[in-house]
Amino acid sequence: MDMPAPSPSLNAHTETQADLESHGQTSVVQIQLPSTASFSLNSRSQRRVVSTSAASNDEASYIRSSIAIASSIFFSKIRKYPRSFLWRVLDSHRILELRSADLSKDEREKHEASVILQLAFPSTIRRGGIAFADNGEDALNVFVLTKSNDLCTLTIPTRFFTDVAASEEDAETWCKTFKPSSFTLSTPHRLVPASPVQLIILLSDGRLLRLNRKQDQDGSTWKELAYNDGGWSTSLRGLVRWQGSNTVRYDGVVLDHNTAIAAEFSPSRKHLLTVCANHTFKIWNLEKGVSVFGMDLLGQQRRPEDIQRMMLDAGNSEILRVFEAGGAIEGDEYYAMTYSPHAGGQFKIWAIRDADHGRSGVRFLHADDILRPPDPDPSPESKAVWKMADFKVGHGDRGIGMQLWVMMRSNKRYKIYSLKFDLEYLPAAWSNRWTSTTQRHSKEVPLPQLVPSDARDAPDLWLDYLLYPGRYPQAILETALSMYSVARKLTDATDAKASLEDRLCAAIASRVASQKVNLEEGSGTQFAQYRILMQQEWSLLYQEVQDLEKLRCQVLSLAYDDHSNMPWTVFTGGCAAIRECSRLEAISHNEPAVIESYVDLLETRSIEDELGREPKLPHDLATLIRAVADFRETYSPSFQHTYRIWLSNELWPEPLQTVAERIKNGYVGCNFYDETDEYALKDLEKALKPLGGFKGLSSNYFLDIGREMPSIMASESSGRTFSKFGLNVLVEGARDMMDLYARILLDLLVLIVFMEGEVRKTETLPDLDTAVVFVTLLEQLKHYEMMQWLAKNVLSIQAGSQKALGNGSTHGRMSTVLERFFAEDVKPQLIEGRSQSASLSDTIQDLLMWTIGGNYKSITIDQVLVHIQCNLLKAGDIELAADFLPFQPCTPWAMYIRGRLLLSLGEVTEAALCFEKTAYKLASQPSLDYHEQSAGYLSPEEAAHLGQGLPFFYIHVHQLFQATSYPSYAAQFAQLALQFTNRSPSVVPPTSLLISLVQSSLETSSIEKAYAALIQLPQDDQATLVPNMLKSLLAMPNGPSRLLDLPWPPHLHGWIDRYLADEHGSGLKPALKTGLPSERQRKILAAWRLRHGDFRGAAAVLYSQLQIAQKASLKSEGLPRFRLGADDENEMGGRALDEAYLSVINLMACDGGGQDPSNHKDGQDSEHSNSWLLSSNQGAKRKLVTISDVRKDWQRELDRRSAVEAGRYEFGLGYGDEMGLG
Repeated sequence: MDMPAPSPSLNAHTETQADLESHGQTSVVQIQLPSTASFSLNSRSQRRVVSTSAASNDEASYIRSSIAIASSIFFSKIRKYPRSFLWRVLDSHRILELRSADLSKDEREKHEASVILQLAFPSTIRRGGIAFADNGEDALNVFVLTKSNDLCTLTIPTRFFTDVAASEEDAETWCKTFKPSSFTLSTPHRLVPASPVQLIILLSDGRLLRLNRKQDQDGSTWKELAYNDGGWSTSLRGLVRWQGSNTVRYDGVVLDHNTAIAAEFSPSRKHLLTVCANHTFKIWNLEKGVSVFGMDLLGQQRRPEDIQRMMLDAGNSEILRVFEAGGAIEGDEYYAMTYSPHAGGQFKIWAIRDADHGRSGVRFLHADDILRPPDPDPSPESKAVWKMADFKVGHGDRGIGMQLWVMMRSNKRYKIYSLKFDLEYLPAAWSNRWTSTTQRHSKEVPLPQLVPSDARDAPDLWLDYLLYPGRYPQAILETALSMYSVARKLTDATDAKASLEDRLCAAIASRVASQKVNLEEGSGTQFAQYRILMQQEWSLLYQEVQDLEKLRCQVLSLAYDDHSNMPWTVFTGGCAAIRECSRLEAISHNEPAVIESYVDLLETRSIEDELGREPKLPHDLATLIRAVADFRETYSPSFQHTYRIWLSNELWPEPLQTVAERIKNGYVGCNFYDETDEYALKDLEKALKPLGGFKGLSSNYFLDIGREMPSIMASESSGRTFSKFGLNVLVEGARDMMDLYARILLDLLVLIVFMEGEVRKTETLPDLDTAVVFVTLLEQLKHYEMMQWLAKNVLSIQAGSQKALGNGSTHGRMSTVLERFFAEDVKPQLIEGRSQSASLSDTIQDLLMWTIGGNYKSITIDQVLVHIQCNLLKAGDIELAADFLPFQPCTPWAMYIRGRLLLSLGEVTEAALCFEKTAYKLASQPSLDYHEQSAGYLSPEEAAHLGQGLPFFYIHVHQLFQATSYPSYAAQFAQLALQFTNRSPSVVPPTSLLISLVQSSLETSSIEKAYAALIQLPQDDQATLVPNMLKSLLAMPNGPSRLLDLPWPPHLHGWIDRYLADEHGSGLKPALKTGLPSERQRKILAAWRLRHGDFRGAAAVLYSQLQIAQKASLKSEGLPRFRLGADDENEMGGRALDEAYLSVINLMACDGGGQDPSNHKDGQDSEHSNSWLLSSNQGAKRKLVTISDVRKDWQRELDRRSAVEAGRYEFGLGYGDEMGLG
């Protein structure tokens, strides 16, 4: 019976890309393997370590360094990490690249297999010449055939992948070369290992070459055994190549029609099963060295003349699989599945009971059924030719629950299908149980478009698109930029040391500037032309990027891990994990009719919801999702932009209007009426017809779609943790899922607003509560908008930090916020009986749930948002924290953290306002652990101030401003702390706070605040702070008067007097040259003493001032300063002396007539004296001065002045100074 696979099939799986680009913490170890040639220059191995792959200058160099010619994943049977290895052949078949591709590891495993090995061979690697074998030791066995006929045996210790230094070992110790003698007469075609010590090489003349070595041998010596259908071959006929019509050329080698192009070992390793180029299935007994079974792949009798027509493609070795079914059918030992491209393409299953008995021991299973592969494009009009490129068989216990994975390919297109079946009932499943995989390349994001209402220009839009994490490797962007610049002669337009972002912008700007657009001020036309040119140039750069991306996305193979039941798609530039779709993903990726046909394949959910209502059917939900998606796509980019802005304003600020008003504002503000196309509306009505049209839509349709999104996460730990490679896949899968869910919510909200604003005018909607639906969907969208921000933004992880992964490099690496703060905490789900393909999707949904609090019902989204902000601040990424600010709620805790961020940004006024708003509530919540709430951003000492009352809160805020050098705000909050401290008699103001308040007030010239705080301090602390306060006072224009007006405590008078007198050298600087204190300081000191009744002290200060005035009236030579003809100056100088004498006489009179004398020096040096009070540090004699002495001095001064005016000059007048004519 002909049993073609049904088409279309259910999209039940999806691809999740694994980014292979190194990120600093990954080191690339490049090793040049030694050559065995006699005259080779590379006779010894060479090694170097690079942190990243070098940037390519053109497409050819990019292909050599980054595009694989052949690639797949080897899964070791050994369970020890690392056990999965992605291998790639690069640089024209000369380099073999190896890296770990394990998703998870035991959580006790401390090492990270993040090192990449690139092994450069001295000769070209043959196609099909790479094979792997399991080694019971901690090593990876790799066998490589080169075109120089060398067999390289690589025994690579697994520590090479975890420790960069380990590979410093000489390559000759783990790389051995052997040149089989059989290669001199026959060319090797393919290599098949049975174990590390036994290999089978398929030769071009149809023979098999068996190589054996002892367990203790290193691979430099092998024992050769060659045989063909006639047994062990020793005759000349078996060695001579016969080239006739029944041959095929592959990779430059002529292959005989008996050449085996595919081979696999039986489970016991006693037999080798092969498919030959002549469309024959053979089984070889390796112990006897003979072929024990042979038959056409389709069981047909072929004539010799049919051989050439039936020849198979020698390059396709993926047409044979051997598997066990654990006694599915009694008597069968194992099974083989083969594929023939002839007769429309057919799979055949061979049941092997006893291979040595020929056709009596081998039979077709389900011989009457023709098993054809799925056809991705069954339309008769299609001209595409699809071929089966690869297939894998997943084992099942007793043949139950087996899986078949098939890759179909047409040129660069491909499609992957899977089939779950029981071996005995395979035909029944073949007809209606096929599912397919959604390709990652089909999840395309719309290209950036310029919108008049969008403030962002082309550079902003395109940088966001091109640099979005995980979208394009940096190597592609660097190469595309180089190609773009070279083609337009812009190589000198960019700085090689600048960031990639800056160089992209510089190249585009330089190109646009070269086109000489005249941007005149106020000329809208020229600016519009400039924007268009910018958009065009970015589009051209994008085309270069996309051309390189297409090279990277060509499929090479299908890999399958039997242990975890995990399939992989391997591309020229990387690989992708194939995981099961979540239920909502499956509903979104399929047509409603397909879902209705395969509804039993979808994961079932509970029959009733929490209110006892039956959920809507999956195909009905798919109808609604597809209808609203198509409807939103009809709107213009300008509408889409306006709609997103409106939604952003609805998501995060606290609503001030009713729900109905908000929906109406959205309808009017986005201009739904004018933007809705009449034909689009008719298409929408038609699409909703299966649901009963607009009237048939109930709230449950919308709410059930929301219920399909993750709502619970795994509670038990699996004992494993994600590797760095696995984290990459996890985050990428989460990004795909959240983008899809967010898009669905956006589409549904468009329909809700449209129906409320437009449809409800003409039709009744009895079962649709738009307010409830709007609020519910908006709350869910808030979650996914936040997740998208986490997945989009990147921060730097410094090497050596606790979160840094790997130990192979000292460089930091870039990581998304989602990975850094959430993904690293999520553990892989591993449920017995459930494939890793399904568990990966479960874990991705766990990650989405973890970002909003997980299973902890007490954790709200507001708390999560603030927690993220605290993590960003703790990481020191202020720019990202500022970008995340719009997501913050208006809770007191969020307001406090907002204030901390604003303070870090220097926006102190807004920060102070935030602290004031949140003070009361944060000060009165003592039960919270704010150190934990802030993810460690608040130190335990800081957290201890919160929840302990307003005084402690204001003390904390005061310390924040003081630490950031904002004294005015530090003083403000210190005063608030004191204010509330004084209201609590049980709370004593801390001395440190008072001291800080004094210092902060002085820095802002708030003398009264400083004084108020000063007098509350202990006397010792007051005395310490007095000098600083006096300095600040005396530096102010009205400082002396304010000094005298303040009611200083009596115990400070002596300190202040000594400071002003400069006895301890702590006062103002002395006047220049004379070394005496300045005149201003003496006046201040005299005023201070006078204010406090110290007339004698004031007189002493003014008497010193009088002496200086007398000396200033004479020239330094002793001549009078008064010049002839300078009457005005003489009169002014005389008046100053008169006032000085009068002041001293009056003060001495107030102190008792001068009976208690002042003291001054006799015979002092007028040039160097700097003491005028009770001081003898200069050694001068003291002299008693009474009021009569001062009066006599004044009289002598008056007499001297009269003599001068009369022209009588006498020398010796003055106080020891000579006078002369001037």
